[in-house]
Amino acid sequence: MAFTNETLLPSTTFGVPSGNYNGSNSAFIGNAVPAANFYAGQGITQTAFIQVTNFAGVITLQATLGDIPEQAAWFDLESYGTANAATTGTVALTEIGNFVFIRAAVTDFTAGTINSATLAF
Repeated sequence: MAFTNETLLPSTTFGVPSGNYNGSNSAFIGNAVPAANFYAGQGITQTAFIQVTNFAGVITLQATLGDIPEQAAWFDLESYGTANAATTGTVALTEIGNFVFIRAAVTDFTAGTINSATLAF
């Protein structure tokens, strides 16, 4: 069985521009990546692995059933973190659904580092 890994967010440190983060906003959205249903026969289960260090903010997984991410309607799946306290650690968020694309939206980002956020299936 082959596994697919997609990057939801690159390594991102508060105050330092990286990917879609300009270094000053408290909110930004990562790039949309193909979910398990995008690839025929891959199933409906996908897991996001999020690793943070002294992170204050919220990372929300969002999904769409649309096939054009820029025009799609996005909905929230699950969130990790809090705006009021910094956290360090790794979490796995398993999502079940026939999604076409998944992305990570970051809000209330005020400190710390997102070491990695990846999607595996």
